Amino acid sequence: MPYILTVLIATVLLAASMCLSLTSGSVNIPAHDVLGAFFYFDTYDTGHVIIREVRAPRMLAAAVTGAAFAVSGAVMQAMTRNPLAEPGLLGLNAGALFFLTIAFIFVPGLPFTYMILMSFAGALFSALIVLAAVLFGRDGMSPLKLILAGVAVSLFFSALSSAFQLHFTIGQDIAFWFAGAIQNIGWPHLAVLFPWFVIGVSIALLLSPVLTAISFDDGTAVSLGVPLNKTRLLALASVVILAGLGVSVLGAVAFVGLIVPHAARFFAGGDYRRILPLSGVLGAFLTVSSDLAARMLAAPVELPVGALIALIGVPFFLYLARRVVRYEL
Repeated sequence: MPYILTVLIATVLLAASMCLSLTSGSVNIPAHDVLGAFFYFDTYDTGHVIIREVRAPRMLAAAVTGAAFAVSGAVMQAMTRNPLAEPGLLGLNAGALFFLTIAFIFVPGLPFTYMILMSFAGALFSALIVLAAVLFGRDGMSPLKLILAGVAVSLFFSALSSAFQLHFTIGQDIAFWFAGAIQNIGWPHLAVLFPWFVIGVSIALLLSPVLTAISFDDGTAVSLGVPLNKTRLLALASVVILAGLGVSVLGAVAFVGLIVPHAARFFAGGDYRRILPLSGVLGAFLTVSSDLAARMLAAPVELPVGALIALIGVPFFLYLARRVVRYEL
């Protein structure tokens, strides 16, 4: 199937899922009320308020975080040349969880916007530790060292978080926050998240030509004049920004960053100038659709979005794990 046609179909599917997300849920709202909520908003109309203040920001947050996870996963797989790589390998999820744990213990009742910023700061902090461990070692940065350092940092922060949660008995509070963070998203939170999303995606798209070279091997990249360490640093910055904002809203939904780049690569080939845009659209579609399903399957009770994504992701992950995939570190 031609690439342009694939992108067009994916965009139509995304648009359809976004429209359904606005009209469907525990309360179904007619399409004309959706248009009315945006073009002639009536504060006394319950349907308008639900659309404008609840469903629209939630739908956009799901799309942005899904695209962010997918693009960061594609960059991560190119940078490490590991088909099973996803942003959590850098310890981002564990770092965000640790900072949230500290916030729940020492600053209870922190406003939601600051909780998002704390989660983002935790992801950044863990990535900085990984980066320091890799850069100040011998032989500079390499995919294998990046993965090993990320796993070590992730285990360290996960152990600390578990110990603190057990001691202060806040494990349930943390679980509720991760399960329901997207339910509380509003326009002010999107105003904080969206600029970071634009920055992270812009860096990734600018790097897309050289990511294709790096995804093969270092020798090919060097022969094409690619500065390996500089490129990996910029790619790492993009992953941290995108995955950090994704974790802050959806929690550790690792499977978006794992399975979506593979689907994009299946349709787009090995050129990351094509993989990254398609990954963004497919990631947004997967997350918006999963969020819609989470609201509708057991309405009025909402299911965790991550659990529904895992239902798709786990079989796909097991399929990948069974394949004999050879790559050079």
